[in-house]
Formats: sequence, structure tokens, C-alpha cells
Amino acid sequence: MLRRRDFILSTLALPLLAARPALAQQASLDEGLRNNLKSLQSLRGTVDDSAFDGRPVLVTFFASWCPPCRQEMAELASYIEENGENVSMIAVNWMEGFVGRPNPRAVKRFVGFIHPAIPAVVGDDELGDRLGGISAVPAVVIFDGQGKQIFRLGGGSQADIGRFFITERRLTAIINGLS
Repeated sequence: MLRRRDFILSTLALPLLAARPALAQQASLDEGLRNNLKSLQSLRGTVDDSAFDGRPVLVTFFASWCPPCRQEMAELASYIEENGENVSMIAVNWMEGFVGRPNPRAVKRFVGFIHPAIPAVVGDDELGDRLGGISAVPAVVIFDGQGKQIFRLGGGSQADIGRFFITERRLTAIINGLS
């Protein structure tokens, strides 16, 4: 459970993260990024070649101490229940130590909240850099079936840090717009 003190500290620190310059590049789901995702430490499930089978790929970044992340995972679970065959999803644990020492039990509890069809991995700096600089959670990056980045929400821009998460409705509109 998120302690009040930790939540307040994380909220106060968000403007500091917003001050970081965001990288303007758009990511591409190229072989290097695919290999990076496949090599990350697994919390549950695995990321393998089947995640990159021509369907759109959604990469979501979360931390166990992040209340909007929990809301986003509920939205993703609702989407996957209805449309799981339409998209491949990967959940990346990110910034876990931001509000203090990482708590493995809290991470394990949070991972239990993620839909079982979504593999969960621990992110690394290379992944954040490859995705154009992820410096906050929650964040979502969506690639079309050809690996072109088509959507990004959160992750570090001053306008959306800690404020927005993707909803089932918005995700449905994005994925349906690809057909």
C-alpha cells in the first residue's frame, strides 16, 4: 500500500522531473528495441518474438507507488478482456526507487494486479533512452504493426507528468484507427 508520505514526496518531486529536457525523437520498434525488451528481467511472463507478430505493440511504464498507474492497469485489463487479440502489451516497472528504496513486496503485489496476459519486466536506462526519454510514470508508447510509433502519453513532458493515463476508450480508438 502506498504510504501517504511517499505519495506526497513523489507528487512534490514531479516538477523536478518535468524540468528535464525531453528528447524529441520518435521511437521505432526496431530490432534493437525488440532485443532490449526481450532481454529485460521478468517479473511475470516473458517478452519473446510472439510479442512482435505484426499486431500493434503497447509498452506501458508503471511503478508500484503510482496511483494513476494502478488506474491505467485497470483500463488495460478491461481492454484486453474484450480485444486482447488486437494488440500486444508489455508492462515495464520503472522508477521504482524514486520515492525511496524499492519494495519488492509492493512490486510483487502490483504485478499481481496486472492482467495475466500482459508480461511484466523491469526496465533499464537503455529502454528509456530508446523510447525517446521516459522520465515519469505512468507512460504509454504504442507502435503500429510495422513498428512505427503512433502514440505516446506521459513519460516526462511538463504538460502531462503524473496527470494522464490511457483509458480503455482512448486505446480502442487508437487501435481501431489503425485498421
